[in-house]
Amino acid sequence: YMVLLPFLIHTDSPEKVCVQLTHLNESVTLSAMLEYQGENRSLIDDVVSEKDVFTCIPFSLPKSNSTSIAFITVMVKGVTLQFRSRKSVLVQNSESLVFIQTDKPVYKPGQTVLFRIISLDKDFYPLNEKVE
Repeated sequence: YMVLLPFLIHTDSPEKVCVQLTHLNESVTLSAMLEYQGENRSLIDDVVSEKDVFTCIPFSLPKSNSTSIAFITVMVKGVTLQFRSRKSVLVQNSESLVFIQTDKPVYKPGQTVLFRIISLDKDFYPLNEKVE
């Protein structure tokens, strides 16, 4: 089996955990649980009957007061096959970058200053934020 999850998860941002199971010879129950800020959230609880499966489960986490730790637990249970894996991941609030650009590098007295403000996320995609 293989579980793929980023080590650093950003809040209010779409994330996903992916699970790959190969060479299964029986039906198993696949479950994934996310523990964050004292809450347990079930991400998946499904019966898998295929021999090979690859699935990704989307999720997002709410903002917190500070950087924290979350735990992901993946369990596979069958008649003869059972395993459990619990790993910790770092959770950080997503940050944005703000760029302010003027239309000229130098202005003369009395000229109108034109500018634009662009707010980008950690991947440099535009955000729909109002700066007040």
